[in-house]
Amino acid sequence: MNWAAFLDGLLGVVAFGIAWRAPRSLPALRLGCFILGTAAVLGALKFSALLPLPSWHQFVSMLGAGVGLPLLAVSVVLPESAVARQRRFAWILAVVMAVACVLISLVAQIKLWPSVCALLAATAILIASTTRKDWLAATAGLCLLLALLAFAVKVETASLRPGEFLHMGMALGLLLLWRWSGRYPGETQSRPSGS
Repeated sequence: MNWAAFLDGLLGVVAFGIAWRAPRSLPALRLGCFILGTAAVLGALKFSALLPLPSWHQFVSMLGAGVGLPLLAVSVVLPESAVARQRRFAWILAVVMAVACVLISLVAQIKLWPSVCALLAATAILIASTTRKDWLAATAGLCLLLALLAFAVKVETASLRPGEFLHMGMALGLLLLWRWSGRYPGETQSRPSGS
């Protein structure tokens, strides 16, 4: 397995882990992580050549940028909103954003739409969290924003390509958001024995 497949797989594990373990009181965060995790797993399969599905990876990655990251932003910027707190509204917003993403990116051929959505989402997380002096979420937003910018400007080293910077930065940002989500009580993550 190559480095790109490993980092995509790592991002997938982190994203699916958060989708599973984050408080049930933040369904938008969980759904956003699920979409990002699906894109990452498809990327790991593509780069490892185990089951290369490049068109599926590209499509779900577009949804990750245009739907998944905005759902994370809603969770952080408006954590008490109906979209952030209620599964039904999180799904409604996700479906509306997915339809918009497909129509704008694929039908209207405005290819930058998912990238703009992703950059705006990361920037919103950073600005809203900094304004509230919520440094954990602000650091998560900064990690996401730097990862997206590194990918956009194609930062590269001898051993790391732009996509690998993206996956490392996103995994770190998601882990920080998971720590942040622990402040919002929902169903307990691990039940005491005997309950």
